[in-house]
Amino acid sequence: MDETGNIVPSIYSFENDPYNYVMRVLNNKWKIFIIHGIYIDGATRYSRFTKQLPISDKMLTMMLKQLESDGIIQRTIYPEVPVRVEYSLSEVGLSLIPILHILYDWGWKRMKELGLEIDPLGEMWHGYRDMDSSVMKNPYKR
Repeated sequence: MDETGNIVPSIYSFENDPYNYVMRVLNNKWKIFIIHGIYIDGATRYSRFTKQLPISDKMLTMMLKQLESDGIIQRTIYPEVPVRVEYSLSEVGLSLIPILHILYDWGWKRMKELGLEIDPLGEMWHGYRDMDSSVMKNPYKR
């Protein structure tokens, strides 16, 4: 209220803040990994995610639907027998990749400074370690 008792609209709207929007679109344990995985592969099938991420089918399906709904990924259905479905990044999704790389680089450097252990697969994906195809194909077999 102002000095005359009139209600003054708030200048700041948390719900309409771009940070809040970004958090809604990306704030999940899996979404960044899914986006980056599609980026690495170019186009990805559902089964590829289940081999690379320790994620349940229910969660993966939900994340893919949300990312598609938000315009980050596109789903292409090929009329074959059996039906083939591929996921790829949209232009909007591709625009996130430089941002994700900056976030990864910041995290990698900070973890190095702190002497924390860093996942070798992530390092391979981001160019901090030479690619090892046996690890890339079967990341959970150690």
